[in-house]
Amino acid sequence: MANSSLIEKINTLPAILSIQEVADFFSVRYLTIYRLIHTGKLAAWKDDEGRWCVARGDLKTFFRKNTNL
Repeated sequence: MANSSLIEKINTLPAILSIQEVADFFSVRYLTIYRLIHTGKLAAWKDDEGRWCVARGDLKTFFRKNTNL
């Protein structure tokens, strides 16, 4: 199944990703990921320097819930 191969690729990503890294992985714009965070669809938090961070596990959860592959 195509879904499992993408999950394997997600597993190779760093444990914590920036919005830009997530956007690059899914080939979407930064703003798309930012909107997903602000609407509560993708879990994220701000680090001490004010940058958004996304955990790899949260990214896998998001992908599993929202994929149609």
